[in-house]
Amino acid sequence: MTDTKLKIILEALLDKKAKDVVYIDVKEINPFADYFIIATATSQRHGMALANHLKEVMEENDIPTHHIEGRNSTDWVLVDANEYVIHIFSEQARIHFGLEKLWGNLKIVKVD
Repeated sequence: MTDTKLKIILEALLDKKAKDVVYIDVKEINPFADYFIIATATSQRHGMALANHLKEVMEENDIPTHHIEGRNSTDWVLVDANEYVIHIFSEQARIHFGLEKLWGNLKIVKVD
């Protein structure tokens, strides 16, 4: 992985114990984003902690955050950082929405 900003975002999620983190390079087919990043939170509180930590780390590293949606949701928080779109799901919502299946024709990279 050569994208420094992507690496910072992924490390921030892992630092706060996000589960099943993956990223999908969508630059070739999506004019609005370069990467979709998907992570699972263990609870609503964990999801908000992930989003808040991510926003702080991104600000510290000059990665602009356009907006955060779903702050009051128990299932899904979306962090829009322009070319990086981060989806933080509850386990049930992640299965239900199945974004990995939607982008299944692209390479999905699991992050450890």
